[in-house]
Amino acid sequence: MAQYRTAIIACGMIARVHTRGWLGVAGQPTQIAALADTNPEARAEFGDFFGVEEEHRYADYREMLDRERPDFVDVCSWHQQHAEMVIAAAARRPKAILCQKPMAVDLREADEMLMACLRNDVKLVIAYQRPHHATWLKARELIRQGTIGKVLQVQLECGGNILNTNSHNIRLALFLMGEPKVEWVVGAVERTLDQCERGLPAEESCMGLAGCDNGATMLIVGNLVAGLGQGCRVIGTDGIMELSTGHRPDSEIPSDAPMYMPEGSSAHYNYELGTVRYLNAASEGWQQVEAEWHDCWAHQCRETIDWVEGKMDRPISSGERGRAVQEVMMALFESARKRQRIQMPLKTRVNPLNYMVENGDLPVEWPGRHEIRSRIVRGEAMSWHDDGAS
Repeated sequence: MAQYRTAIIACGMIARVHTRGWLGVAGQPTQIAALADTNPEARAEFGDFFGVEEEHRYADYREMLDRERPDFVDVCSWHQQHAEMVIAAAARRPKAILCQKPMAVDLREADEMLMACLRNDVKLVIAYQRPHHATWLKARELIRQGTIGKVLQVQLECGGNILNTNSHNIRLALFLMGEPKVEWVVGAVERTLDQCERGLPAEESCMGLAGCDNGATMLIVGNLVAGLGQGCRVIGTDGIMELSTGHRPDSEIPSDAPMYMPEGSSAHYNYELGTVRYLNAASEGWQQVEAEWHDCWAHQCRETIDWVEGKMDRPISSGERGRAVQEVMMALFESARKRQRIQMPLKTRVNPLNYMVENGDLPVEWPGRHEIRSRIVRGEAMSWHDDGAS
């Protein structure tokens, strides 16, 4: 029998993934007790699919929070609403809040989210789920054991803009290295088109180097080379390790039907495979790392519950660790803005990329605003700027 009640805010595709995570925890200690979304179609199809009764579906998430008083709140909205919704949820004092990545759109919002949770004694988790892959957990242990020697550099190469893709890889790099502090960042961005991603100005490509207090660096490459995708390459004094992701065949992945599926079944995230291989002087070629598979999202939810129950002190996906990712991303943008290396801690509280765009400091060569994720917007809107579609 469920011990806890979870409420979902925003019922789009990522909410389905999060919900499968909660329901996938062994013994199902939580139930999906309520949901909120401004879009009636989203409320109806999500509620029907996951068995949330009509009286527990809300158009206003604050009304839901006030009436339902859930144990866990799961914020699955787009980036620009994370801070507002987490702060509002924290004021109602649930046991914990799980918020979809990226944590926020700038460092000010991230700090306000942490403060709201601190003053209300609410635990905050940011959904950087991939370090929870079973094989990636094993990879961290192998690195700790010195399998590839002392880490010199973690290379991150991914397509897409940094908030949506390489943010995952920055989190992974810090996780694998044992959460070092980043001391400085130098970076550059390219933005020749007036493109947005989920309503936010987005760069076309970026490159950065971040120096950590363990002596290692992170090389961050966005949309410049074919790259590693979701994963990384760890260069050590005695070897190399590569982490990547894969998926099961479509025939093994549950469908979202009859729900709206602009990008296919959301369950492919829940069924994602994390892979690891390493090479060192004693390995006689590449060695594949094996570990019993589990849903990384369910593992993240399990840790959230364990944190609430006092079974652990520092979960993998804590809010403070989400903030560390936010600071690196914003420092890369700030380095591009100031054309210099940025020493941490970062003093700039706004999003430097947005600031450059708004001030005309990063002029586009080919005008014409467009939303690169428009196909997942419901209704007549073509961007999240238009009508708050989910």
